Amino acid sequence: MKEILLIWVQESENGTLLPTEEELCKRFGVSRQTIRQAISGLSEEGLVTRHPGQGTFVKRSKVIRDTRWALEDFNREMQSHGLKPETVVLSIHREKSMDFVSRQLKIAPDALVVVIQRLRFVDGWPMVVQQSYLPYALFESIESKKEELVTRSLHSIIEKDYHYALQTAERTIEAIPAPSQEADLLKVAPGSPVLYSTSIWKAASGNIVEYVLEWYRGDKSQFKIQLGRKSHSEP
Repeated sequence: MKEILLIWVQESENGTLLPTEEELCKRFGVSRQTIRQAISGLSEEGLVTRHPGQGTFVKRSKVIRDTRWALEDFNREMQSHGLKPETVVLSIHREKSMDFVSRQLKIAPDALVVVIQRLRFVDGWPMVVQQSYLPYALFESIESKKEELVTRSLHSIIEKDYHYALQTAERTIEAIPAPSQEADLLKVAPGSPVLYSTSIWKAASGNIVEYVLEWYRGDKSQFKIQLGRKSHSEP
């Protein structure tokens, strides 16, 4: 019974109210004791929470990042799931671009870039470390936006303040052991599994405006990817 309810919980939004014990008994044809044991097991694992007089609610252990929200605000996406986001700007500075960054941004070797490092929290938990590289030639004054980045998305600043309309992104995701610095920020042991994502953002003007590296906690993160059939006319 627990396995059946686990699937139900995994497919539900955070804060969803589960059916009553009586309703679950009728639906699955089992005793109330069986239902109570299953819910108790889910509660012990932190997957549901009970509120006397109100019912049992889904408490997702993992936060879903939906790729369909790629061009939208991280805060708005989390709030749409009933979660509370928070951003800490760890640093924002300029430096000479490293070779791998220059290749991704299509800029000259040793050209100046602005590096923005942020730690994003969800419901009080450190969720993801983000390290963004932006061509300094396109964003010379962006270092003055540090305080704004606590409440505004970087993409909003890129589009509204600098007038680069984001159009496409190329993203890769892989599971890796957490590097020591990122593990410390995410409050996990070094070597713990993290989802490592890299994204290259291109504006409608053709400029590559951001190259971002992200380390997501593996125990609390999940990516939702929309699939489609490739057109037969495409090579």
